[in-house]
Amino acid sequence: MTINKRAGRSIKKNIAFYIISIILTMLTSMVIVAAASTGHTLTKVVDDFVKDYKAEDAEFVTYQPLSDADMEELEQEYDVILERSRYKDVNVESGDLKGATIRVFPMPEKLNLCEARDGHEPGDGEALLTQDFADVHDIKVGDTVSLGSYDYKVSAYTTKADYIYMLEKLSGYIDSEKFALVVVNRKEYDNIDADETSYYSIKYNKDNSNEVREKLNEDYVIASYMAATTNTRISMPVNEGDAVTNMATMYAPVMFIIIITLVVMVLGRNIRQEQYLLGTFLALGFSKKQIIRHYMRYGVLPGVVGSVLGLIVSIPLTGVLCRFYIEYDFEKLMYTPAYNVPSIVIALVVPTVLYCAAIAIQAAELLKKSPVDLLRNTGKDTKTVGVMKKSHAKTQTKMRVRSVIGHPGRSIVTAFGVAVAAFCILTGFIMKDSLDTLMHGGLTSSIKYEYLYRLNSLEEGTPEQGEALFQNYYEVEGNTVQLLAQGISKDSKYFPDKTDGGDALDLNKYYLTSAAAQTYGIKTGDTLTFSNIADLKEHKVTISGIVTDNTHCYLYTGRENATALAGVDSDAYNCIISKDALSLDKDRVASETTMTVTADTMENMMGPMHAIMVIFEIVGVVLGVFVLYLIINMIVAETATNISVMKVLGFSQKEISNRVLNVNHILVCIGYLIGIPAAYMFVKVGYSDTIENYGMLLSPVLTARTLVIGFVLTWVVYEISLLLQKKKISRIDMVEALKENNRNE
Repeated sequence: MTINKRAGRSIKKNIAFYIISIILTMLTSMVIVAAASTGHTLTKVVDDFVKDYKAEDAEFVTYQPLSDADMEELEQEYDVILERSRYKDVNVESGDLKGATIRVFPMPEKLNLCEARDGHEPGDGEALLTQDFADVHDIKVGDTVSLGSYDYKVSAYTTKADYIYMLEKLSGYIDSEKFALVVVNRKEYDNIDADETSYYSIKYNKDNSNEVREKLNEDYVIASYMAATTNTRISMPVNEGDAVTNMATMYAPVMFIIIITLVVMVLGRNIRQEQYLLGTFLALGFSKKQIIRHYMRYGVLPGVVGSVLGLIVSIPLTGVLCRFYIEYDFEKLMYTPAYNVPSIVIALVVPTVLYCAAIAIQAAELLKKSPVDLLRNTGKDTKTVGVMKKSHAKTQTKMRVRSVIGHPGRSIVTAFGVAVAAFCILTGFIMKDSLDTLMHGGLTSSIKYEYLYRLNSLEEGTPEQGEALFQNYYEVEGNTVQLLAQGISKDSKYFPDKTDGGDALDLNKYYLTSAAAQTYGIKTGDTLTFSNIADLKEHKVTISGIVTDNTHCYLYTGRENATALAGVDSDAYNCIISKDALSLDKDRVASETTMTVTADTMENMMGPMHAIMVIFEIVGVVLGVFVLYLIINMIVAETATNISVMKVLGFSQKEISNRVLNVNHILVCIGYLIGIPAAYMFVKVGYSDTIENYGMLLSPVLTARTLVIGFVLTWVVYEISLLLQKKKISRIDMVEALKENNRNE
């Protein structure tokens, strides 16, 4: 049929539009499938490992020790699994591993089990070794490693269920060159002469953690309790899949919607420009259904081809992303990429359906007109005749104003396209500014001490060295991030003395750090409700101010208030803090923590974030070129008649470009202004879980430098699109375009 032959000619005539539409559709499909599948893979791999190797649900320390009989009784009464966990840190002072800290565990029996990979479980004189450390030092299974006074043959590589994220200290960062785990049998472990750290691991077989904790606190007095959800070594990998999935469900749909909306808008305008053809088809006897089906083909091509190409590219991309996340962040895990079926279905079906549906709706709306009106091309998106009719401005100025104001639909599409390009370009820069601001200006926390010594038992009065501090952990319902109350001594020199608002801190009141305020959604004057992790007693306090600190979720108050919340003597303390290292009795100290958070720490922790930023910036510029090319291509196609008339009148190509292409400069500025808040809010939502996943509060930062660079890049992308379209102007056939003079512009 003639109508079918025309479809091929129309596609060939507008081949640039279809190529760009296919590429944009491919990118959206690729992003949504790869991102969702990566998140799905990470979640499945970690969840399966945590389940198979019985990672703890929590670890705790009590002031009164639990005997084996006590643990057995608790297991039977409350249906839990309990095990005493312990380790010894060996600091290697000589040999190939000089300077490394090796954490040695006895082979676990019930919880936090070890995978023995490429070998067997350790016997006498043998050990399991974590593989990332082994790879850095080129240690193979069967090699002998020397830990100073202790030599072991590596019987296999291992990953321990509670050390998937390999942190030496929870406040530190991964260092595969200087820190590793070694697992030996109990005989070898007992032979190691080093200080031992011990705690209890617990796994709940039913939802009775509150009841168990009340019992533990009543009989043994809980000194500290850390749920797996707040243990970064476990929670970070567990949350990483959700974080990637959240990014996918946030960014991919946004990109998906704006790109598809843009293509749909351009397709719709293309049909409106051809409404005279709809009248011709009706006059030739074609039914409305035949005409609608004919035009729906124009949506099938970019939809199907773009979606299929996107799916094909997403397969290797998913593998690359999974490898990046798992090998960068986690200790070695065995995995196979798992693809997210719903995202595949969405990527394959939705673009084509939306393209075809939009075209069908637009065509059906136009077909409500009579064939005569369609042939006359009435009701066009233009009212240029009366614009600046009595103005004495230059003709070129009138043409520019009429082009923008007289074609509101086209102007909206153009501004929207520029906003999309600006959004993509600015997002990466805002993310980078945010991280740079935190690393170089926000890492200095509100505390001023360097060393914190947590004591084995409560003490009273004033310590001989350092300054007394009472700390206690609390839970906030609906949030996995624990709140740490800081009971400050009077005249302390290690804490801030003013709030963000400049008010002096009153230790009779309560204050939150900025990280805690955002995490729990609390503002000055609000009431914060939290529960003691030991006795689960609920407390409510009014927050009198916020203190800038993006690295800690702290509640600041006086020592008397903090001890009252915990239900202990008002003169008690359980920590000693100091600017310098102290020589305290080892039997007195449960743990020592160095508080400084360095830029190196952040660089290491935020490695994946850096990669995401680079990807955003590259994709932003590429998308910007494609999107603006699509928009300018539409403008040139819609003004082909005007261009032909100007050619007949003898205008040069430069003059034609000034009157046709350069009229949208104001729309570029408007679109850019729209893109700024869109990018800012997008990053703000994306950073909402950084305190939970990374222990740092990232907030969007928009600098003047970014605004300038973003605008320059957007304008450069716009100019590149104009340059590419200038060649198309020179190829416009004057005769063919003028034949349509009564049907178009």
